[in-house]
Amino acid sequence: MINNFTQLAQANLNLFGEATLQKLPGRNSIADINSSQVGLGVMVSRVLTIAMTIAALMVLINLIWGAMEWVTSGGDTGKLESSRGRITQSVIGIIVLASVVAIFSLLQVFLGIEVLTFNFR
Repeated sequence: MINNFTQLAQANLNLFGEATLQKLPGRNSIADINSSQVGLGVMVSRVLTIAMTIAALMVLINLIWGAMEWVTSGGDTGKLESSRGRITQSVIGIIVLASVVAIFSLLQVFLGIEVLTFNFR
């Protein structure tokens, strides 16, 4: 079923092909969408990948920091509430990041594009 949606999206949303057929400026000399000349898509993909990686690391550090505060609170209710809030914010951050990755993955499957990659070379 997903394959049918992918084929439908690729058939109806071939923006590169349409731009080439309509001879839009900047697309006429580029023969292949995967060519190195198509730089904006590659740049956006890399920026999103780096931003998502940094955000995931920040959430992980925040979660560890909250856990350390919890352990070292020594029964102090102020420190305990602070650490509980930090851990709650970290869990919400993980959920938001997972949602963003899921949305980008669905867009990639349905539209046949590559926006978010986690290839570290």
